[in-house]
Amino acid sequence: MMQTLSWYHPASLTLGLGAALTAAATAADTPATSTAADTSDWKCTQCPFLQGTEGDAEVGALNAQGANASYGRYTGIDHTGTYADVGASGQTRSAGGSYANYDLENLGLASREGYVEGGREGRYDLSISYDGQPTRLYDTAVTPFRANGANLGLPADWVPAGSTGGMSALGQSLARVGLGYDRRTVALLGRFFASASWTLFGEFRRQEKIGTGLTSASFLTEAVQLPQPIDYLTDSLETGAAWSGRWASFRLTYTGSWFEDDSDALNFANPYLPIVPGSTEGRVGVPPGNTLQQLAAAGNLQLPWWASTLTYSASLGRLRQNAGFMPVSTLVGAGIPAPGSLDGDVHLSHYALGLASRPLPKLSLRGNATYDGRDDKTNPLAIAYIVTDTFPGGTAVTPRYSEDRVRLDGGADYALARWLKVGVGGKLDEIHYGPGQVVTWTQNAESWGRGTITPIAALSITLKMGNALRKASSFDDAALPPEENPLIRESDYAPRDRVFSSLSAAWTATSTLTWSVEGFLAKDDYRSSPLGLQAVHEQRASSTLTWTPRDTLSASIDGGYERLFNLQSGYTGLDTTPWLAADTERFWNMDVGARWVPQERWTLTLDYLIAPSHEDTDSTAGALTQAFPQSWTKLDSTRLGVAYQWTSALEIRLRYTRETYNSNDWALNGVGPSTVPNLLALGVQPYRDNVNLFGLTLRYQFGRDETTAQKSK
Repeated sequence: MMQTLSWYHPASLTLGLGAALTAAATAADTPATSTAADTSDWKCTQCPFLQGTEGDAEVGALNAQGANASYGRYTGIDHTGTYADVGASGQTRSAGGSYANYDLENLGLASREGYVEGGREGRYDLSISYDGQPTRLYDTAVTPFRANGANLGLPADWVPAGSTGGMSALGQSLARVGLGYDRRTVALLGRFFASASWTLFGEFRRQEKIGTGLTSASFLTEAVQLPQPIDYLTDSLETGAAWSGRWASFRLTYTGSWFEDDSDALNFANPYLPIVPGSTEGRVGVPPGNTLQQLAAAGNLQLPWWASTLTYSASLGRLRQNAGFMPVSTLVGAGIPAPGSLDGDVHLSHYALGLASRPLPKLSLRGNATYDGRDDKTNPLAIAYIVTDTFPGGTAVTPRYSEDRVRLDGGADYALARWLKVGVGGKLDEIHYGPGQVVTWTQNAESWGRGTITPIAALSITLKMGNALRKASSFDDAALPPEENPLIRESDYAPRDRVFSSLSAAWTATSTLTWSVEGFLAKDDYRSSPLGLQAVHEQRASSTLTWTPRDTLSASIDGGYERLFNLQSGYTGLDTTPWLAADTERFWNMDVGARWVPQERWTLTLDYLIAPSHEDTDSTAGALTQAFPQSWTKLDSTRLGVAYQWTSALEIRLRYTRETYNSNDWALNGVGPSTVPNLLALGVQPYRDNVNLFGLTLRYQFGRDETTAQKSK
């Protein structure tokens, strides 16, 4: 049976041409009296140039028992039932260079994806693609709210109360609501090869996100969870030209993006007794429509000295957002003026330069310099605000977020001996913030050293160690939003000390047995933060063992462990006792896989995964220590597959998946709509599933026997 390829790499073409030239040279040196082999029936099994048509089609069914939102989060298999398992792929090419390819997967599921492309080799190509991304959040939610577009109303017989326990119509008003959304992306791409060096390209992409999310709101001390309708649309366009030569390349691109939200705000009825007369409605903001326009250039240049390569990139962009503001209050006659819109205007700039060089056979150098600028030209607005739609809170000035960021990084590697290679490196990241922000600058300096030991060809060990120090300017309390604690430092710009190390090793014990291991340690301390995050420690390790005694049998086992620890402090008021909270998360995973071909027509596969995790949180206030209930998850999954090659063209596949997932979250366990007096909750519960998935699929290959390719001469 002839083997054909749907794509080829330049290396494959080089090898093929090399083999052809070698064969020609051998033929030229062969005496005329020798008997030449009859090659008329030979078929090329490595030639990348398909002529004709080939493909395959899959048709089958999946039956899921016990599936729910937890299991179907990204696959769309979210309920018990039968799903179509359909897919296809193939290609066709003519002797004149015209071609078409297609690859379609999961057509019976919400996670379907695929593309169709065609064109003429070396002249042009066109393609259309689709990508479905289902995200299922919860199917355990219930709510008394009824959606009418972006308005959430309550039943006509609703009885408001000061607590959920007094809402007498709550039980009879509850209805199930599925939380989740579908993200669907369609893209059109075209390229025109004007010459051997020049390519013109363009791509249009439309992405829709439709469904129901989860949000929350409050009336002072009374809170409510809400099912939020989602209807987003993003259009993007990228077009430009690229040039490639022997020693250099260049690419110029224009990018535009336009985001729209179907609603201006989420309005909802107040299920509680109004704290202020007339406060019967609430309102929550939604993502505003915005646009991006950007022009970018990038390329590289091969320098004639020391095998050096210079890379560069630059871009200028502009973000605009001018959606109308919501009214400051929902109260009729509140009389609080508000500007019509933000008229947001942010200019972006980016410049980068990189150099990689080998001045000596044993020495490699690399370095990069990057600048990113964000110039917020939005005019500041003074806006009167009220607290939870009820009490006047004063005037707030819209902040501006300008910054200039410079990053320098580089490193060097040197081979001291055949068995020893050392390296050093580091980076300096400095950011200067515009007026009106809580700090004026931050600086993060990091350095590291690395050594790789290869005592024998089959064993390699690498150790890396380093540290980092982040500094920041003095803290400006006046720049904080209203009512925010001035003693808390945000972790992304708070001063920080960091030490880290990593170890990796790979060992080829025999020709059939390999083993690798990796480990990482990091410790971050925020010594200058009076409150908030104080420390973060991370530990992780993983290992893989692979055994391949023969082509028809292989097995592997992967294992991993990770521990995350963070410490934070705070208090509820100036005259209250400070508290300290320590949170520890632990994750384990083990994956065992095997593949066996007992006979030519049969292929058996097995994959078993177990992945538990635990989270423990301890809090201390004064001399009183209290441990929160432990949160945990456990995934146990077994997958079996059997494939039988009935004929050269028809394959039958059977698969079975058994998955059990359990989780325990004290913040969700048993919390219903009326469990907490001042929280009308959606009642979502921790993720759990117990699923049996059966699949039967027929895969038919066509066209291969009729396909022709170049023959070796």
